[in-house]
Amino acid sequence: MSTTANTVLGLLFVVLAIVAVLLQAWLWGPQFWDDIGKKTRAPKAWLRVHRVVGYAFALIYVVMMWQMVPRLWHYQFELPARTVFHAVAAITVGVILVTKISIIRFFRHFEEAMPKLGFGILLCTIILSVLSFPFSLRAHALDRSPENVRRVQRLLTELSLAGADVTELSGAGGLERGREVLTTRCVTCHDLRTILTKPRDAHGWYDIVQRMAEKPMVIGEPIKDSEIPFVTAYLIALTPSLQASVKLKAAGTEKQVAAEHAVLSLTAGAPMEAVDPKVAGALVEKRCTECHDLDELNEHGGDDEAGWTKILNKMVIEEGAKVTAPEAHTIVNFLTATRPKAGAAPAKTP
Repeated sequence: MSTTANTVLGLLFVVLAIVAVLLQAWLWGPQFWDDIGKKTRAPKAWLRVHRVVGYAFALIYVVMMWQMVPRLWHYQFELPARTVFHAVAAITVGVILVTKISIIRFFRHFEEAMPKLGFGILLCTIILSVLSFPFSLRAHALDRSPENVRRVQRLLTELSLAGADVTELSGAGGLERGREVLTTRCVTCHDLRTILTKPRDAHGWYDIVQRMAEKPMVIGEPIKDSEIPFVTAYLIALTPSLQASVKLKAAGTEKQVAAEHAVLSLTAGAPMEAVDPKVAGALVEKRCTECHDLDELNEHGGDDEAGWTKILNKMVIEEGAKVTAPEAHTIVNFLTATRPKAGAAPAKTP
């Protein structure tokens, strides 16, 4: 099942949980509760409504667990903490559901616990949605602007994919097919957070997709060779959105601290070299647009040599940009000369 369908089911899952809890608060509340008989005297028609909502919730739960359990079983390494927390919350929902159904069917003298059990299910459901929805939405946050399409076409051309039609891959139909592969094939072994947490350049995405397609053990149908260019194109197109989300992370992370200490690691001691401005400008465009548009440079404004070096290091450390030392010298020198810090004396283009 695709992530789109799962997202819709997940939203319905949350809505049904809320409706069930509200019904429970009313049907097992003071208005209908028989404190002597320890059971509700609510109208049978409304009790049936609550039962239908509950069974619909349980059905969606079974569908989701049918997909989740094989994926957990397939993990070949220790489960990450987020996945463990997700699995525990999901299993807890199942345990409480079985308990509720057992009370309704066989142990009516425990009805007094129904509202508390319902609240427990709602709490776990909200936890599951918070862990899942952001990354499901991120998988659909695609920039379809002409600038991004041209960027995708250029990067796909550089990859030199055998027999691939760059225009088809970067078109609406090609990107839609790539998203379908991502949300049906790739998520059989990984959750979307694992896939979409870190932005990568075109070669990085292509290498990962190839490696995943070659894995000997997968659940369901593996990624076909013909699908590799499509999912690669989609991930390349999605990268600017991923890169933007990375910037929203709070300051003070370990990676940012590492970037602070690595400010001069790429360009330390490098003299201002005489470089053709056209060549340097083309290099900046090529390297910087692998993960985002040049508009981000404009938004940053001017900076000095240390500032541009810090930004370049951050791109290398946090986002995996592949920049050689000579390219780093050229990029920093060019940006320092052409985009100087506000108030600084104009520099001569190297």
